[in-house]
Amino acid sequence: MAEGVLKPLAGLGVLVTRPQGQGENLSELIEAAGGRAIRFPLLEIVPVPLDAEGPRTLADLAGCDWLVFVSSNAVRHGLACIRSVGEPAAWPKVAAIGQATADELERQGVEVDLAPKQQFNSEALLALPEFADVTGQRILIVRGAGGREVLADTLKARGAEVTYAEVYRRAASQVDPAPLLERWRSGEIDLVTVTSGEALDILEQIVVGDHSGQLRSTPLAVIGERIAQKARGLGYANVMAVEAGDESLLAAVIALAGNRREVPNHSENGDTALVDEEKEVTLPADQPDEITATDAYGESQEAPPAPKKSRVGAWVGYMILLLVFALAGGGFFILNELRTKQEGLGSGLDKGDRQMQELLHQISGFQTELAALHSQFATLQSQVTTEDTKFERQIGEQGSTFGERLDSTKNELAASIEHIQRQMNKTRGDMMVADAEYLLGIANQKLHLTGDVKAVLAALAAADQRLHDSGDPGVFKVREALAEEINQLEEVKIADVVGLSAQILALESVVRDLPLFLPHTDKGKAKVEAGPDEKAQQPPATEDGGAGLLDSALSDFKGLVTVRRTDRPVQAVLVPEEVEALRQVLLLRMEITRLALLRGDDGLYKSSLDSVLSWLNEHFDAEAAATKDLVAELVDLKAQQIAVPFPDISKSLTLLRNIEKLRLEAEEKGKSQAQPQPAAAPEGTQP
Repeated sequence: MAEGVLKPLAGLGVLVTRPQGQGENLSELIEAAGGRAIRFPLLEIVPVPLDAEGPRTLADLAGCDWLVFVSSNAVRHGLACIRSVGEPAAWPKVAAIGQATADELERQGVEVDLAPKQQFNSEALLALPEFADVTGQRILIVRGAGGREVLADTLKARGAEVTYAEVYRRAASQVDPAPLLERWRSGEIDLVTVTSGEALDILEQIVVGDHSGQLRSTPLAVIGERIAQKARGLGYANVMAVEAGDESLLAAVIALAGNRREVPNHSENGDTALVDEEKEVTLPADQPDEITATDAYGESQEAPPAPKKSRVGAWVGYMILLLVFALAGGGFFILNELRTKQEGLGSGLDKGDRQMQELLHQISGFQTELAALHSQFATLQSQVTTEDTKFERQIGEQGSTFGERLDSTKNELAASIEHIQRQMNKTRGDMMVADAEYLLGIANQKLHLTGDVKAVLAALAAADQRLHDSGDPGVFKVREALAEEINQLEEVKIADVVGLSAQILALESVVRDLPLFLPHTDKGKAKVEAGPDEKAQQPPATEDGGAGLLDSALSDFKGLVTVRRTDRPVQAVLVPEEVEALRQVLLLRMEITRLALLRGDDGLYKSSLDSVLSWLNEHFDAEAAATKDLVAELVDLKAQQIAVPFPDISKSLTLLRNIEKLRLEAEEKGKSQAQPQPAAAPEGTQP
């Protein structure tokens, strides 16, 4: 008997009409309470095509201020539409109409910015301060096809730009109603659950004729007061409205089952059965008097998150149940005693009958309280189960995350250990080979960047010494290539750039003394007063003083005049400034030649020397000895080769970088040489 008491729905059939694929949790709760869950989905949730207007609206969330989801179905199908074109770069603020919708969003990895704590419907969402003033904001509502317009109309009245994204539609399930009608005829359906107005309409269409009265007399548990009022208007006598959620529906079913239990009654003629009370039942004392939690868009909405209950609360409930059972057992014991007395006293015991009636009323009250306790216990049990499932899921997710992190850390640690082991396993020979590779790389770079052959030869010699000291048989080919590269570099003749530059500077110093081709006025110099020696050498003055002065004047005039024979025409006499300019141009061209030498630009070097020689020939006296000497030295400088092509010294470096291959070749060669050759067969013998 105790087992029967703990199963408040024992022997009762409950019709579950949730949409296809969404009624399994409620069915399991009903079966856990001892009932038979009769699964008959009245609706199907059908996603709209991705090329429809709703999914296309979700393809671009740029400029959207709020994204409002009105149900868990809207979350599942809406996020599928969004992610079909790729995750948005930045999410707008996200609002959920209820806690179950918010939980589904978070389960899918979307952070929820706003959700009501109570009254999970459009009115509760609109009452939040974030939606009090939405002037100029763009709000996108994700929902199914059809539904109430309260949310959108109110937001528009508050100044928002509202757009719908309808991502699914509700359609009647294509199921055969014959099995359901057969169950009704056989009396297997004791209670009915309905979660939306559309489902109630479809149920009315299926159950017609003689079964309509039977349907409307069956206790009905619905989601929200709006659906309850609709059911009462259709003639349903025993309706209970609860907030959305499987646990709330289960509590309502248990309460309805407690009210329809048959209670024994006694009259003057003996025991008679108590008839079912056809009335609208209310929830237990701990439930609100009126709960309106209908989805704002025509489908059932979710319940608020169940408060966490401790195990101590469960045990307190068990103790209360035991106490009630004890009281009920005592009542039944008293009832049996009264029955025994009644059989002995007969019909004259009217007073005893009245007492029996009072006891029966008390027992009926106890049974009502017991049903309420059953409902509370079932709610508590479902909440504990939900919390356990939630904790197990969180532990599983965290365990999976920790496992992935642990595997990643193990892999990184193994790679580090392997790297350290490779470093520790390197021998002195490996270090020598690594040094040689580094020196060869430096030598190649230095040769092409600076052309310092001496430094390159030193680096190559040092690399060869490292390879020699390594004792590695695989470097033999590398050393052969290295020796060839050293020989090629030693044959390269590098011009003495510093010496040639100094030679050009020395030639620039004689430019001041070079004679020009054209005459110029700097030859006329003031006559300097003769010194004592010169005066002593002068002939003594004669008595004829006039003749002496004439001779002196003629001598001075001869010093001012130079007679030169040339086949080139003389255009003009140069002034001192022009003379200085001609010499400065020659110096500038010689300096350009020296800079080209220092840069190693052979083409500019030779062209600059040609320019210097041309300027000398055009403006200076080519017959003068100083000019001829300068020209000869410039011709020698022009014959110098300052740009020398360097040989390719990268072969040794390439071979060394493939040292593993060379080692394998050396090892195979050593094995082949170590194998004994077969002895020659004696002459005249057959092989």
